[in-house]
Amino acid sequence: MDKHNCWDYCECGRQPGGENVEELGVCPAAIDKSADGLNNGENGGRICWALTGTFCGGEAQGTFAEKHHSCLVCGFFKMVRLEEGRKFLLMMPGQIYKPHRGSKAG
Repeated sequence: MDKHNCWDYCECGRQPGGENVEELGVCPAAIDKSADGLNNGENGGRICWALTGTFCGGEAQGTFAEKHHSCLVCGFFKMVRLEEGRKFLLMMPGQIYKPHRGSKAG
């Protein structure tokens, strides 16, 4: 089974060489080598929700604490979680969840 990265799934064109890079820039998920291989993705392509500054819906997103509510209902997130099963990583190794002010999570 081919496992897609977020830029393939979302067809955003923000990966290196993508059609929207010149206008919108490269998404951090596409170039974050520290995340390479996590959830069987290329760079941060299958753990984008845990990376700061990714682009979803045409806007730069913040930290995991700031965007986790929207990421947890994302179709791509759900697909990766299902495909990876027990090996699914919610966060980067060593990453600590610190809710931002105003978060309902505690």
